[in-house]
Amino acid sequence: MVAAKDARRAVAIDVTGRFEPVEAGLAGLLFDIPDVVIVLDAEGRLQWGNHAAERLFGRLLQDSIGLPALELVHPDDLELVLRSLTSVQRKEMGTLIEVRAKAVTGWRLLEVLGTPVDWFDVPAVLFSMRDLTERRRFEVARSQEARFRSLVQNAAAVTILVSQSGLVESISGAVSRVLGHDPELVENRPLAELVSLADRPGLMAALDRASRGASASNPVTVEVRMVRHESSDTVPFELSVVNLVDDPVVKGYVVSGHDITARVLAEREVRETLSLLAATLESTADGILVVDISGRITSYNRRFAKLWRLDEAILSTRDDAVIIASILGQLVDPVRFAAKVAQLYESPDAEANDIVEFKDGRIFERYSRPQRVDGAIVGRVWSFRDVSEPKRMEEELRESEQRFRQVFNQGPLGIAVVDLEGRITNANRALCRLLARRRNEVVSSTLEAFTFVDDVEKNRELARRMSEGIIPSYQTETRFVSRRGDLVFGNVTASMIRNEFGLPLYGLRIVEDITKRKRLEHELASHATTAGKLLASLTPRETEVLELLSTTTTASKMAEHLSVSVRTVETHLANAYRKLGVRSKEDAAAEFERLTGAVAGLQKGFGGMVLREPNE
Repeated sequence: MVAAKDARRAVAIDVTGRFEPVEAGLAGLLFDIPDVVIVLDAEGRLQWGNHAAERLFGRLLQDSIGLPALELVHPDDLELVLRSLTSVQRKEMGTLIEVRAKAVTGWRLLEVLGTPVDWFDVPAVLFSMRDLTERRRFEVARSQEARFRSLVQNAAAVTILVSQSGLVESISGAVSRVLGHDPELVENRPLAELVSLADRPGLMAALDRASRGASASNPVTVEVRMVRHESSDTVPFELSVVNLVDDPVVKGYVVSGHDITARVLAEREVRETLSLLAATLESTADGILVVDISGRITSYNRRFAKLWRLDEAILSTRDDAVIIASILGQLVDPVRFAAKVAQLYESPDAEANDIVEFKDGRIFERYSRPQRVDGAIVGRVWSFRDVSEPKRMEEELRESEQRFRQVFNQGPLGIAVVDLEGRITNANRALCRLLARRRNEVVSSTLEAFTFVDDVEKNRELARRMSEGIIPSYQTETRFVSRRGDLVFGNVTASMIRNEFGLPLYGLRIVEDITKRKRLEHELASHATTAGKLLASLTPRETEVLELLSTTTTASKMAEHLSVSVRTVETHLANAYRKLGVRSKEDAAAEFERLTGAVAGLQKGFGGMVLREPNE
């Protein structure tokens, strides 16, 4: 047994191979003491441990060197351990803390004390640990004080004892879990240093109010943003201050801090929701009135007041009966209006939708339904919409539809009504004439079925963009193939008919027969091509001479302008006459102007489409 223990001690001392003789001797003494002793580097990796550590954590030392020991710390205590590990390296001896750690038998409560050591090539801290689990259970069971201390240290709230001068005299371990501060480093510092700079005046004002009296039943409360350790991030807190300056034991202020992040977020969400609701009510075209079950107005928007032409004096009464009495004189049938209101108030769960007519010709649509909160009826919501204009528009629409039917049936333009999939649901005589097809051949088919193959994809893409609302309409030139196989040209104007909500109902295609125009353009293009060839046969000097004919009448002036002899000008004119087939200056000038005009028209284009037969 002794030999085995000596062997383990030798392994423990030499496992790192870095101990000096003095440190090795000290390590040998520490190996067999009953308290747990471990050595961690600055990053929390295990460098050494004694036999008690092996028993507590169930791991052999030689298998654990270099492992992250902080993984065994309870998550709620990790911030406290990290801060202690950092702060103790700047001291001769750290502060005694209590930490929960994962042992071989489960979570254990350890009393931990640290001190820096220079046993290795890297900074390290020796921690002495004592298992308090059983003793603390006994204390909690037997002592109210111990139970209270355990509750304070492990509670979610931060408990702070603050002196009359504002210094932190004691603070609970929650400050590490919530804000990451080492309690030892916080103590003896002003409480204001834990609070954001902008909120410090509010904190000082709260402490000043508490100095004049603040009991547990009536504490002074203040909301502040507390600063995280070594960070600009803050956490919203509500601090409750109780004045115990006259208490002979406390002699200061007890401050309880609660993380109110969730509450702040909830309040912000409520504010945003209310703001959105208010903005929505004010932006709607409807007049909104909300009353409670007793008929008292709880809310209304400006649109309601404007629609009913109510002044602020009447609205300020918040009495629904007063408002109803003030508006009855505007109505065509005030008795019916009042009776309907009374009927709905007698039936709280009823809904209604009707029309209200005014003497001045206005027409309102009235909609009413109960207001419910958690399923219980708490009032009634009235909505009024001015539909005077829509009613007028309906009448205009009927007249417009009548005119459209006349244009549809008698007009010279081809018209097709198509559904949302592009199928023709109606076609007029002009379109059937253009396609040289019977109406029953056109209806239920698509324009695409009669379109020249090279134009199909272009039209399909335009129709898709219009259907998706990217463009409101489009116009394009399209070639169609008639029943006889002839190629005919149409200028297609396409639009989408939508309802009042912007949803598409059906499409409209208006087709203008431009076949004659396209053939004429083709002939003009042919003439322009011939003119271009003829102009190209002229030399640059002959062209210059012909250009001068419109402004200069004599050969001598032309020669002077061109800095050549008169004979040279006459030679160029003679050559130009021969090429143009004319005999006089007047004819030459007119022919040259006609040729250049034709070429200019060709360059501008004649519609951008090539006249081709379908079988080409």
